[in-house]
Parts: sequence; structure tokens; C-alpha cells
Amino acid sequence: MRRKTIETAVLSSILLVTFHTSADAAWDILNWMEKPAVHGPSAAAKPEERVEFAPLFSFDPERQSESWPELNGQLREGDLIAFWKEPREARKEIFLQGKLNVIGYRLFKYGHVAMVVKDPEDPSRLRLLSSWSFRGPNVQDEIDALRAHSWDAYRMNGWERVDKARFYEFIAVVRQKAEKWYGYDFVGMFGLVNSNLDPKTPEEIGHSYICSTVIVAALQYAGVELDAYRRLGVGDIVTPLQLVASAGKITAPPKSMDETAPAPDGDADEAEF
Repeated sequence: MRRKTIETAVLSSILLVTFHTSADAAWDILNWMEKPAVHGPSAAAKPEERVEFAPLFSFDPERQSESWPELNGQLREGDLIAFWKEPREARKEIFLQGKLNVIGYRLFKYGHVAMVVKDPEDPSRLRLLSSWSFRGPNVQDEIDALRAHSWDAYRMNGWERVDKARFYEFIAVVRQKAEKWYGYDFVGMFGLVNSNLDPKTPEEIGHSYICSTVIVAALQYAGVELDAYRRLGVGDIVTPLQLVASAGKITAPPKSMDETAPAPDGDADEAEF
């Protein structure tokens, strides 16, 4: 039943892409799905508690390859990377190369999203937290992987107030549970039911997430309540744009499994900027 539902959703997506040769046209039809909740946590946030993601800069490898070293040096822990493709490139990959995972680039403004995090094994290096089909949530890509893609960078205000110990605790637990071929949430990909987006304990962290929901859940676990989803994630596709366009509220999260466990930088409370 689950497989049939997934196949039906994939077919519907392909048909929609086929009838819209313009990425903008497809996005105009579906952009209502990408709006964050109107009455989410940010609506009740005090000014000092409110967070949002501000655009930083964009990168296109075909036009800015020489600028990569400079832009690379500006990225910091906590930055969001929203990936996009030119319509012609996306169509080619879908129809000529059979890459169904590229369909999102034709339906929405952004087809993928990742968050810059510190390497759990080497805090001096930066990696990308995301989730891929048949690999699940992971931090496999180093920051240099961005050099080959087109993307927009966003930065959240108040990152220094995020509970880093719980943030990296979430990453460790979700990798242990879901960094497997079945760890990608195909049901959540089509907006049916998402994995737990508001876990409070390690046991509540889900066994599968998509690229946007693994970031939402990581931030929620670390004390940042976002407007990115509605109806507890039921019947709601949490798209990359829905995430970067979301405001939120910083709260005091529950205590970590190990209150003394430091973030990878050795100081969970150290301000990054």
C-alpha cells in the first residue's frame, strides 16, 4: 500500500512537470503549499525571541566559479543552503537521465536544502546536514561540495542562542537511526505524514526524514520552534522554501541526555557571530 501510494505520487508529479515547461508556471500553481504557518510559534514570540532566516548571497558555478574561495569563507555554522536549478538543466536530468529526485526543482523554487554544521569528528571542518533518497539523514558532504551546485544562502539571527549540545545530540541520534537506505521519508516527501518534527527526547527522534524536515526537527530539538509546518506535519509538504521563509521562536529546550556533553567546538554556548 505504501509503495503504491509513493508510485502514484511520483506519476502525478511527472505529469504535472510535463504539462508545464516553465519552472515559474509550475511554482505558481504549487506555491500555496510553500507558505509557513500563519499562526505559528513566531506569532507569540517576544521581539528578543523571534528568529528568521535572512538571505546572504547566491552562488552559480557557471558564472561565479572564481568567487568560490571568497564565498566559501563567508559560510558559517547554522547557515541554510537552498539549492536551485535552471529549468533547462532540470528538464534534461528528469527526462534524459531519469533522475526522479530532480522533480522537486521543477515543482518548487528550491529542490533541496542543507544546513552548514561542524564536522562531529573534526570541529575545524564544516559539513552539510541534509537527507538524500536511499541514504537518509547524513553529514557526508563537506562544504566544498557546494562548489558544483547553484544555491542561495540564508542565515538565522540568534544562532548563538541555539542549544548546541542538543543540536549535535540530535544529529548523532538521527544518523544512528536513519543514515541508511530506508532513512529517507518518502511518505513525508509527498506531504502525507512526516516523521516527528518536534522530538523532545532521543527516543522521539524519527527513523526517516527528508532534507527540510531533518533540519526542522534538529532546530526544534535544540530550542527553535519554527512556523515551517502545519497540522503537526500531517498532510503538509515541508518544502525547502517553506523552511527558509519560516520565522520562529527560541525557547528553552529540555535537558540533553548528557548535560555536560559539549558541542563539537567544545563550547555549546559560544557565539558564532
